[in-house]
Amino acid sequence: SGELKFWDLRYNKSSVKTFEAHRSPMTALAVHAFAPVYATGSHNQFIKVFRQDGDQLALIRYHEGFLGERIGPVSCLAFHPHRLLLAAGATDSLIAIYSSDK
Repeated sequence: SGELKFWDLRYNKSSVKTFEAHRSPMTALAVHAFAPVYATGSHNQFIKVFRQDGDQLALIRYHEGFLGERIGPVSCLAFHPHRLLLAAGATDSLIAIYSSDK
């Protein structure tokens, strides 16, 4: 499922916040070490970037076609430790790197 849950580790009874990040299965998650952002990837080739409060900042979608980007389902995501750079890997062995324009 594409459901994302946030937990307060001090209380293990229920999640603090729950929302549907993707309609298809979520296959990857990355949290930035210093910036208050995280990214999710899905089986249907979407990558979403969210603020810590859950507001969506960006939606990245791969398009197939001649001279266009092609990628399989997202299999891994990683942020640069100090910059707002996001690396995305896919099941077809392609890697893409994205940067923030803000």
